[in-house]
Parts: sequence; C-alpha cells; structure tokens
Amino acid sequence: MLKNVYANREQNVELKKKQKEEAKWMKQFERQNMEAEVERQNKAYEEQMIKTSMMKKMHQTDVLRQVGERDRTMRRELQEVMYEERAAKLAELEYQRRIQTEKDNNQQMLNTWKSTVNGH
Repeated sequence: MLKNVYANREQNVELKKKQKEEAKWMKQFERQNMEAEVERQNKAYEEQMIKTSMMKKMHQTDVLRQVGERDRTMRRELQEVMYEERAAKLAELEYQRRIQTEKDNNQQMLNTWKSTVNGH
C-alpha cells in the first residue's frame, strides 16, 4: 500500500515535470511565433515603404518628364511664332520695297512724260 502511494507521488511529480516542460516549450514556441510574425510584419512594412518610395520616384520622374515635354512644346511654339513674325516682317519689307520700286518707276515715267510734253 505504501508502495502504491510512493508510486502515485512519483507519477504526480513526473506528470507535473512534464506539464512544466510542456508549458515552457509552449511559451518558447509562442515567443518564436511572435518573433517570426513581428519579423514578417517588419519585412512587409519595409517592402511597402520601398514600393511607396519607388512609386514616388516614378511619379516624380513622370512629372519631370511631363514638365520637360511641356517646356519643349512651349519653346517650339514660341520659336514657330518668332519664325512667323519674322516671315511676316520680311514679307512686309518686301512689299514696301516693291511699292517703293513701283513709285520710283511711276515717278520716272512721269518725269519722262513731263519732259517729253514740256519739250514739245
């Protein structure tokens, strides 16, 4: 009978020991899982930040490209306007020269006619 009591106590001690070890293992397992989860979340956060940063850079590049394109277009348009104005001025000068030449010719013809009429 006493032997049974000792055997039961020994079993209880062993059981408690096993339960303690299991609880310790469970805590360790949970801690490892939590650490792994924290690490996973940190990595996901870093990846998101990198992605966001890249998107911002791509957006900046796109905006700069658009600004550059707009500037090029504006310069091209200004150049075209300048060429058109220059062409118009040249045409005006050419027109004025022709008129002057025509006036000079008419004056010469008039002078020739007057001298012919007055000479007779």
